[in-house]
Amino acid sequence: MTRTPINRFQASAIHVALSATVATVVFLVIYLLWYPGVLFDAGGGKELFLLILAVDVTIGPLVTLIIFVPGKKGLLFDLWVIGLLQAAFLTYGVWAVAESRPVYIAFVKDRFELARASQIPDSVLEDARMSRSELSWTGPKIVGVRFPADPDRKFNLMISGMGGVDIQSYPQYHVPYDSVRKDVVEHSVALANLAAFNKGLSTADLARGLGRDQAHVRYLPLRAGKVDLTVLIDARTAEILRIEALKPWEYE
Repeated sequence: MTRTPINRFQASAIHVALSATVATVVFLVIYLLWYPGVLFDAGGGKELFLLILAVDVTIGPLVTLIIFVPGKKGLLFDLWVIGLLQAAFLTYGVWAVAESRPVYIAFVKDRFELARASQIPDSVLEDARMSRSELSWTGPKIVGVRFPADPDRKFNLMISGMGGVDIQSYPQYHVPYDSVRKDVVEHSVALANLAAFNKGLSTADLARGLGRDQAHVRYLPLRAGKVDLTVLIDARTAEILRIEALKPWEYE
């Protein structure tokens, strides 16, 4: 029985299917582990993934569609080159996403701050006696911070903060979240205040969605980089209930 060779459209369709399978796996890792929940969009994971998707599922199969000619001399070599280039870009793209992943959500004074792996210099990790591989790969850890008492360290932190590396990016100053729960509750804001910054928001419905009365839910801002988010907490225990893509204060 003679086997009918596939045409360029079938070859491109096969390439799309394979690329889409790989892209799905990458998406699940990014969305479920590295950029969970609203951090996928607010933390930049969505933009980086769409860039990967554009090349992995669009450009690669399109090139296959253009160059694929059944029986063409050197066709197998051309396909291998396309596959290797696509794999190289995918690897670089995934590495870039991983390097920018959120690793800490730290309570600092009166708000939460997001720290990414890329915002923690190697020198800081060395001082904290940590390796880069020890930074969280399963979503950001919730921590508090304690400012150093030593004047020199305070000054160095101030200079570092002016350069964009603030205390939330210093693991050596992190403390367990349990040790700052009282401070979190003291600085938290009544849930009803959110309605002033989010048109049409029913804070009562928001609380009911958490299975709580509105009086038992408070919030604090989370500075996440591209936008600021809202951290909903239990008004008595400071348990983090959910992070929402809501404006926590007034800004343009």
